[in-house]
Amino acid sequence: MSTKIGFEFPIDSAGQWDGFNDPGMEHFSGNPFQHLGREVPQNTIDAKIEAPVHISIALKRIKLADLPDVVSLRQVVERCAASAELDDSDKAKLFFDEAKSLLSKTDIQVLQISDSNTSGVSGPCVNGRPFFALLKATGQSKKGSTSTGSYGIGKFAPFTVSGLRTVFISTVWEDEAGGLHHYVQGKSVLMSFTDDEGHTHRGTGYWGVSAGCMPVEGINESVPAWLRRAPVDGDLSVAKGTTLSILGFSPVKGWQSTLTANIIENFFGAIKGGELVVDIENSHHIDATSLEGLLSNPDVIAGVSEQEGEPEKIQNVANYLEALGEGPSVVLESTENLHLGHCQLRILVGEKLPKKVAVLRNGMLITDSMQHLKRFGEFKDFVAILECTSEKGQALLRGMEPPRHDAFEPERLSPDKRAAGRNALRDIGKWVRAMLQRHAQDPVEEETQLNEMADFFADEAEEGAAKIKDENPGGAIIIRARPIKPKKNLPSYLPGNDDTLNDEDIEAMVDGSNSEPSNGDDAGGGAGGQAANDSHNDASGGDKAPEGGSGSQPLHAATAPVAIKNVRAVPILPAVRRVAFTPSMNGIARVRLEDSGADTNRPLAIVAATWHDKHDDVPPPLVEGGIIKKLTITAGKRCVLDVELGIDFEGTMRVVADAV
Repeated sequence: MSTKIGFEFPIDSAGQWDGFNDPGMEHFSGNPFQHLGREVPQNTIDAKIEAPVHISIALKRIKLADLPDVVSLRQVVERCAASAELDDSDKAKLFFDEAKSLLSKTDIQVLQISDSNTSGVSGPCVNGRPFFALLKATGQSKKGSTSTGSYGIGKFAPFTVSGLRTVFISTVWEDEAGGLHHYVQGKSVLMSFTDDEGHTHRGTGYWGVSAGCMPVEGINESVPAWLRRAPVDGDLSVAKGTTLSILGFSPVKGWQSTLTANIIENFFGAIKGGELVVDIENSHHIDATSLEGLLSNPDVIAGVSEQEGEPEKIQNVANYLEALGEGPSVVLESTENLHLGHCQLRILVGEKLPKKVAVLRNGMLITDSMQHLKRFGEFKDFVAILECTSEKGQALLRGMEPPRHDAFEPERLSPDKRAAGRNALRDIGKWVRAMLQRHAQDPVEEETQLNEMADFFADEAEEGAAKIKDENPGGAIIIRARPIKPKKNLPSYLPGNDDTLNDEDIEAMVDGSNSEPSNGDDAGGGAGGQAANDSHNDASGGDKAPEGGSGSQPLHAATAPVAIKNVRAVPILPAVRRVAFTPSMNGIARVRLEDSGADTNRPLAIVAATWHDKHDDVPPPLVEGGIIKKLTITAGKRCVLDVELGIDFEGTMRVVADAV
């Protein structure tokens, strides 16, 4: 077997072509420092042996003569530049012009990122092992089910800050028998090119043992000193871990502070918990004791001032850190979720806090805009930290995360787990809101009916009748209320099962020219309705039921409207409302909800409803066909229901009640 060591770009016998815009690279090219500060510490934490793991970051200047097989790399870059001319890609042309310039100088800058207290990247370099997954596999990640990474895409982030799109990996790892191994391999992600014989070569190439593109094992003279984890004949037991060497790094002004801010924003939980320590040479030391000072450091703040969402994001991290503390203002709650296991919530209430819930996993911030936990208008200012501490819960959450690990998307799970994922997010969202209601709810001290302006506006409930005639005190101008055009009410509820109403049915019912829908479902009209605005949680209608109905006609037997007062519809989740009203009679009522529009009230299908408070003396609400068919009501007694709709809903809601 050949032992030749150098760069090898395999011949592609299939006639494929690797363009310059590599998908893995493009995923992180928009903001490379931000992604470098997230992806590299993520991989380090996943390889932790004991806490804390250490990351050392240093910028080195290397003689070009000390770059392994620089002659071959220069030749490949020249050929890729010729390919870029054929492809007519301005982006590729500019890159390879710069790459040729870098390789024509006497030295080159290399950003080295080394970790310790880690297991290294385990070999051997065969499919199914972590080293192979890191260097050779596409879309593969050989990590545990609760690790921070999962897609095998983050390994491309270091290439985005390389002027040669070339990175060397040096690692020391221990096998099952306790033997220690030192591996070094380089990887370049360029583009396809042709040689003098007309062969097409792949755009991805490797430095190492040419036969099979394998890593160089052991510490010998073929590996330059700056790429070794230990000296020749050195003790490998103290050298376990991994070093990334990023060739052709361009140190923009303030890069140390920018990288510091991005690491803190993503891993403040791990740093605060003593799991991660980072040293940036001649710049910042990041650990639990330095966090607070770094968050207020002008250089660190300026380092990310041009990134999207700054400086709000860095300020939010300062608030999250306070919630992670042990101060008397921090409230700690926990629950045992069916799908996520043990979950913990830390709540801090105080003025000028951003009303956000930060979700952490393994000390890494995943998101502070999780579904069901975005809008908190009814609460005092607060911040909260949500963490799942059980392995099964972390594995489920990890499976819902996209490659950037910044959201939870149940559809990413296998079909048999999607329902569990959706239910887990819904249930934990409900629980968090319940805890916030307990500790951060603004209490309602008094309800007041404002009638001071009632004489100046027509009451919609009176079908636009203009009863008031007021005159300007100045005497010359007469001001009259303009009659409001009555609304058209669509059918009171959506038909059950898969039945739908066609356009002719709807128009006929609105005009009162048809006595029943074509599908035969009873959709009787009703009065006694009020509209409740979600954003103000207030009723826009009057206390009395309108006379003569609300616009839609009874389809079969006439129903008796129930006058309801003080209607409220408070959003709990996008598809859940807490509906409250006070009825004027005793008995059984039918309740339906409508989207109250300017000209038309459209039905909202109810899929479930429960009493918000305990009602042991009355049966639970009965939901059928998109409405509450049977609801026991008592005159003057407040009805408070948690109602789940068939769709997410934002807007003004109308509540209509009829006697059964």
